[in-house]
Amino acid sequence: MAQVFDLSCLQSLVNYSFANIARVKKELNLDESINSLDFFCVAVLKFENSKDLKYGVDLLNKILRNSDAFFNESNSFIYLVLPGTDESGALFVLEDFRDFLGNKFKYKILELRQENIKDLGKILFDIKKSL
Repeated sequence: MAQVFDLSCLQSLVNYSFANIARVKKELNLDESINSLDFFCVAVLKFENSKDLKYGVDLLNKILRNSDAFFNESNSFIYLVLPGTDESGALFVLEDFRDFLGNKFKYKILELRQENIKDLGKILFDIKKSL
């Protein structure tokens, strides 16, 4: 089951996750890039119908990994945080989820590395506007 957080915690959660990743890599003396440690995806899902959004939240609560998190904003948006997932992995998960829900939402995926998380709030705001 995924963790559900308040949206105001998103930047802190991402910073915390990358800090843990860096600590683990340092303790293991890992210099190379490892997808399950270095990649991090955030997906923004936009639902047109609040009933579909509620059903989506219920399903996500059941199907996401323990390491995943999501944030529900208003009656339209869900932000998924998928640590250890690159863009193609997130695309695979989201396409299956969207097909299962009957194409009831649009989405955009942002693949992150530690060096590009500084303006996460602005980046997500821009993504949300583009949906």
